[in-house]
Amino acid sequence: MWIEDTDRYRLTRQGRYLSAVFKRPHRVLSTCRLNGGLREDLTHVANHQSCEGVAHVVREASNAGHGLEDYHRTACAAGRLPPESTALMATAANMQCAVLARAEHADLSVSVVATAGVLGNATRAGDPAGWHEQRDGSRPVERDEGGSENALGQSNLAQTACALPAPPEAGAGTIVTLVFINQPCTPACLVRAATLATEGKSAAVLDLRMPSLQSARLATGTGTDQLAIAAPLMRTEEGEWERHWAGSHNTLGELVGRATHEAVTRCLLLQNGVCAELRRNLCAALGRHGCNEAALRELARAELDPPDANCFERNLLALIHDPLSAAAAYGLAEILDLVDVGVLHAEVARESILNQAALLAAAVAVKPDDFACFREVLQPRADLTPGRLAALAVVLGFEYKWNTHD
Repeated sequence: MWIEDTDRYRLTRQGRYLSAVFKRPHRVLSTCRLNGGLREDLTHVANHQSCEGVAHVVREASNAGHGLEDYHRTACAAGRLPPESTALMATAANMQCAVLARAEHADLSVSVVATAGVLGNATRAGDPAGWHEQRDGSRPVERDEGGSENALGQSNLAQTACALPAPPEAGAGTIVTLVFINQPCTPACLVRAATLATEGKSAAVLDLRMPSLQSARLATGTGTDQLAIAAPLMRTEEGEWERHWAGSHNTLGELVGRATHEAVTRCLLLQNGVCAELRRNLCAALGRHGCNEAALRELARAELDPPDANCFERNLLALIHDPLSAAAAYGLAEILDLVDVGVLHAEVARESILNQAALLAAAVAVKPDDFACFREVLQPRADLTPGRLAALAVVLGFEYKWNTHD
């Protein structure tokens, strides 16, 4: 079925394929390994589901040969696309979860159609990489036990996260963005527009406070994100002219960033069930630092009497979604981020973390006036890792919630 039909292109979705056929020549900038880069001879741009998000079953692989070109030809044939003039992107995301977003101003119009998943592959720009490309293919990066590697220096926080066990696959992990601009653009303008599309995608992921799976920091995208951005070639005989700039100070940049942000945000809801309301969760805030459901259950068993620990575990879902507790948890997560990048200096880090952990305990206990008491109780254990201290604060806050001695 068709999704958008203009005088420039027709966008359709059929099975595992989402494709646009150009009705007039376009200048296209894409990340595709075949037919990618800057092109003016393409007839199609497309996105397709090449495998499932978990287990990565690819039934057509046996018919696709062993190389990228073989796969490209086979995949294009399955989608009824001309392989020589199609820029084809691949993802594990469901094409039925694709979202189209539009933004307009005066004579400018931008359409963005995106598929997006972040649960299995989220990363932050600059995270420790797992692979290094060589002439004959990519090889795993070898790091020492401390998490470091000669060519890539990382912070202690990132090193610690890399030493943790990798999380299990949880779903599709690629953000693919197709951007269509209705007016001609210079090559440089398309490059600038691509940076705004990237910023819009990253802003969407950051707004939801999605964690990187390769460090303890917030994600800005995934490790396999792809982009294609297209604008019609100029027809001077019809009085058309080329746009030269797509920065965030002018309307074209605004439209690209706004439409991309909207499309990616809605995609993450459809594909992964991720939305702002469900991110109001203290484990969503602090899970990347080690305060997750498993750690909370473990500490409850260690710190509480068995009946209280059982009660804690059975009510954990409601507890971690408590709004004030989530707010305190996000406050602690922000402090940890600010310490890590140096905005807050090390000399105040320990005290700031302790203060916020006490506030978290008071929020869980629903006893905000007892902040000083919780700070005193937690201070002897302030040498715990921040995630462990936060989990302890939650457990102790729960215990004090039902303490009859006010």
